[in-house]
Amino acid sequence: MSNRHVQRELPSQLGIWRLGQVIHDGTENAVFRAQPVDASGSPRWDYAVKVAKTEEGWEGIARCMAAAGSLSHPNLITVLDGDIRSQFPYVVMPRIAGDSMQWNLQRGPRRPLPVALWFVRQMCQALESMHGAGWVHGDIKPANLIIAANGHVTLLDLGYSFRGTLAESSPFRGTPAYASPELLTNPSAASHASDLYAAGRILWDWLAHVETDNELLLSPVCELVEQMADETPQRRPSATHVVQALLRLEIDSLGEHIEPSQTEFRRVA
Repeated sequence: MSNRHVQRELPSQLGIWRLGQVIHDGTENAVFRAQPVDASGSPRWDYAVKVAKTEEGWEGIARCMAAAGSLSHPNLITVLDGDIRSQFPYVVMPRIAGDSMQWNLQRGPRRPLPVALWFVRQMCQALESMHGAGWVHGDIKPANLIIAANGHVTLLDLGYSFRGTLAESSPFRGTPAYASPELLTNPSAASHASDLYAAGRILWDWLAHVETDNELLLSPVCELVEQMADETPQRRPSATHVVQALLRLEIDSLGEHIEPSQTEFRRVA
């Protein structure tokens, strides 16, 4: 497969999957709604198929399938099927209903502080699972996170994930706005710590999108952001530490948003 876009017309079926409407058409991959071929006539398109368009896209799908083989977590996207040897290499995932965290930050309503902390904690729980199994995500950003209507957060796109360390000649992969300082000078320095730096940047984004201006509540969150975004990778906390810290902060900030009802007042009186 060349580095140019695939110009050939895609088939209407890949493996056991019927392709439907295009969800995203990028430089390296295209993503389609999909359904099993034996669901002919069904109005449901509950799956997403990512198809490689370039050599880089094929490599990303291969990385995604390799990571999925050893990872499983409620806040991490599930890979259901795929074929990297196909004429059109592809990977199949459930289609997650919801809006991206990027949409929520740019156009969504302001959120109570404990809700924002909960969103970020779910992302860090997915990272905790990945890091515990030796994997680095490599592209933590709001566009790679989906928030469902019930608040459940799913971390997407394992296409830049890797295990171990990268070769010194590795090109930059990821998103500059969320890249740690070491990545901008040495792309091969990607690590668990660089994932946590990006997560800290997202937590900082949320601080500008919460309802409270209570400094007593915001100050410890800012301190956590400073730790996560430390310029020295070795000084950044682990995903496990951040998950625990966020849970404590959620509990501490809940009191501002929980008020007893008039019925409770009367009951106490």
